[in-house]
Amino acid sequence: MRKLLYFLVEAVRGFYQAKLMTFVSIMTITATLFLICCAFIGLMNIDEMLRRSGEQADIVVYLTDNASLDAFIQAKLIDTLKNMPEVKNVEFVSKDSAWVRFEKLYGREMLEAVDENPFTASFDISLYESGQSGGAAHLLQEKLSALSGVESVRYSREWLDYIKKMRDRFYIISVVAAVVIFLALHSIISNTIKLTIYARKDLVRNMHYVGATDLFIKMPFLLEGMLQGLIGSLLCICLMFSAKFLLTNLSINWYFSYLPFIIVIGVFFGWLGSKLAVRKFLV
Repeated sequence: MRKLLYFLVEAVRGFYQAKLMTFVSIMTITATLFLICCAFIGLMNIDEMLRRSGEQADIVVYLTDNASLDAFIQAKLIDTLKNMPEVKNVEFVSKDSAWVRFEKLYGREMLEAVDENPFTASFDISLYESGQSGGAAHLLQEKLSALSGVESVRYSREWLDYIKKMRDRFYIISVVAAVVIFLALHSIISNTIKLTIYARKDLVRNMHYVGATDLFIKMPFLLEGMLQGLIGSLLCICLMFSAKFLLTNLSINWYFSYLPFIIVIGVFFGWLGSKLAVRKFLV
């Protein structure tokens, strides 16, 4: 118990012997972890949006006004669509169903100025995976547009493909940025610990002379780095809650259940930077 208390006292003393570098180190840890959290939340929300959108129809076929009211034309189109090899499932959406769907998504207010139902009936078509590629889907669009009773065709996965490309690019940029920031973070923490060790070099030398073990000498410096990581991670968590409070109007899933991992990451990098600094300095 006395040893642990001694280690903690020495670690805190190191904070005061390199105030500026310790402050810079903690702020760097905070900023790094905050950027990691933002990147993680952004990727998770994009993936969730893609998953929800993937459950929707791949192609929507809008019918003409005559076909919207003619059950015979609708039945004929359903048979034609189901016989296409690319089509996995076909769901008919009537004019009334389209009205209800729009009302649920956007509210009744946007429809108050409308005297009659402006929507047309449509078919929501789900495709097999082989038919979801851009080329196959465009060929199917042309085939569907040529059918009698079809007014227009919308391929809903075009924007999904674009979002996926943006997600992949965002992921690569995030990884590259994280590597660069981690290297800078390691350098700052290591230099902070080196300055602390240098400020107490006479004490370290005398401890060697009286037979102190390497672990006993290194432990205060390791704890100092871990404390820096702990403080930085706690500040990051405070920033995350502040961001949530300021962005309450945005529909974002914050995934706060993962916040304990931020503390683990912060303490780990504080320990790693200190360990490498001590290993190079106390040889």
